[in-house]
Amino acid sequence: MIRACLAMALALLLPQGHAVAAPQACDRACLYGLTDQWLEAVQAHSSGALPLAKGFRYTENGVEMPAGEGLFQTVTGYTRYRARAADLRAGEVAVIGEAIEGEKAVTFATRLKVVGRVIAEAETVIGRSFATAHPSMPTTARPGLQTIVPKQARISRKAMIATVQRNFDNLLKNDGSHFADDCQRIENRMPMSGNPQLRYPITPIEGKPVPPFGSMGCRAQVEAHLFDTLDRVDPRRIIVVDEEQQLVFGVFSLRFYGRTECNDIPGYGRTCPTRPRGPMSLLSAEMLGVRGGKIHEVEVIFTRVGYDAEQGWPAEAGETTARR
Repeated sequence: MIRACLAMALALLLPQGHAVAAPQACDRACLYGLTDQWLEAVQAHSSGALPLAKGFRYTENGVEMPAGEGLFQTVTGYTRYRARAADLRAGEVAVIGEAIEGEKAVTFATRLKVVGRVIAEAETVIGRSFATAHPSMPTTARPGLQTIVPKQARISRKAMIATVQRNFDNLLKNDGSHFADDCQRIENRMPMSGNPQLRYPITPIEGKPVPPFGSMGCRAQVEAHLFDTLDRVDPRRIIVVDEEQQLVFGVFSLRFYGRTECNDIPGYGRTCPTRPRGPMSLLSAEMLGVRGGKIHEVEVIFTRVGYDAEQGWPAEAGETTARR
């Protein structure tokens, strides 16, 4: 009885309609500000000043570690290569970029989960697969990854997610119809499509001129069966859906070479590696520009992992996951 009276008295003292203060939402500027704080803390080699939630959790390349470890110990700076996406509804933000480790540059993708203006989760994928001196590598991220799309040109959140799911479904069917004509795929800052300077990493067939795989666009490469060795994409964690920029960011496990190590290229023939590769996976953080129901940009930060490697987070973490 006494507790009930005290509760009633407290309620009367509070302003009408404001008995409980709702946590202030973190808008785009807030999410980007926390991203900047994170990157600055990594460069400063200390997580001490970061607003981290109780129970904060962090992984690098799928391995859990304390904040302040991993890249916090190695990064000395950043290049101009950077793009960001923010999901105001989910309280998630993602950044892709390039960091300096000693005299070398490495690509990275980091996503932060923000709850009540503090960071509850952080996840980073680091790509170290290519030398950064290749002349075809861009020095800045593409405009399509950094532009607010006019409202009248946007598709819905649901349609954006469906387009990304169709992307992975179609890779497994050698169907590139979901790609826009201007689509280009960049992996760890290396343009892997639309790049005449690239000698595509596929074994030549003796006595036959190699097709210009590097010069092909996203659709042509898929329909040339360059993804024949992809078994499945599982899990698919779609995490950030930026409805204003029409960008989708997620972390995906691409499982390769469990079924075949060969590609059957239409009009060219069957090509297999000179040395067996064995099953492996790519832990792949991807930012996809999705406009008009087509994919215009594919930005990938990946690292090679074991075939059955997990991502370090529940498979169902993210807005939607499909097992195919």
